[in-house]
Amino acid sequence: MPANVAFDARADASGRLAVFVHGLCESDRAWWLAAARRYGDPDVTYGSLLRADHGWSPLYLSYNTGLHVSDNGEQLAAMLEALAAAWPVPIDEIALIGHSMGGLVVRSAACQAHEHNQDWVRSLRHVFVLGSPNTGAPLERLVNAGTHALARLPETRPFATWLNRRSVGIKDLRYGAVARADWYDHDPDERLIDRCAPAMLLDGVTYSAASATLSRRADGRFAHDLLVQHTSAHGVHPTRRIAFEPDHLLHVGGRNHFDLLNDPQVYAHLCRWLNG
Repeated sequence: MPANVAFDARADASGRLAVFVHGLCESDRAWWLAAARRYGDPDVTYGSLLRADHGWSPLYLSYNTGLHVSDNGEQLAAMLEALAAAWPVPIDEIALIGHSMGGLVVRSAACQAHEHNQDWVRSLRHVFVLGSPNTGAPLERLVNAGTHALARLPETRPFATWLNRRSVGIKDLRYGAVARADWYDHDPDERLIDRCAPAMLLDGVTYSAASATLSRRADGRFAHDLLVQHTSAHGVHPTRRIAFEPDHLLHVGGRNHFDLLNDPQVYAHLCRWLNG
């Protein structure tokens, strides 16, 4: 399954590339979610708005979310290296925008491109993660703990075996694994051990993170978006923290996980961060 980048056929090539990376079990079409309801036009995305308002060239990645996040990050980095070499005009800046798992993939791609001294990463200026489980997803941790409980009895052990068949991509969400070292040579079904190394944020790249919560307030009763906790989306964890700049953190209250894919308030902040 090779991943691929879908070019927006209406976009004239510019030196500003915005690459959109969808989340778990989504596709590149996820970025069009609720466009007709929110904008009165089913074709409106963050990418189309950035193209019209600021001259960015939007691209939309489609990839296999069942693979390890680090494998998808490696593929994306290689793809962007080839893309940059073939781009018809000089590239001034690249922005990576990832939703949910896609946020982990873009962080992984940036790190691996830096480690392999790829050319495209020198043009990377912005990384946006929208509703990403940067320090892990509670649902995956719950399933992991549940499989160990179910495996204790012969009557329920088959259910544990069945649940453990979920993809390695999903298991990477347990603690937000973005690097090969986070999972290599370890049992993917071990019980609740966080092996993730501290996050590496590249110099010269601005990292921004957005969270949504069902509650209006980030500290309300439902401080999550159905799938990802507010704290994880902002890189906060009891034992490690991702050093997002406070001025580049956004909380949107009264929204769910999928609202972050196409929301006017989120777009306003994307524009401010990209062009400020």
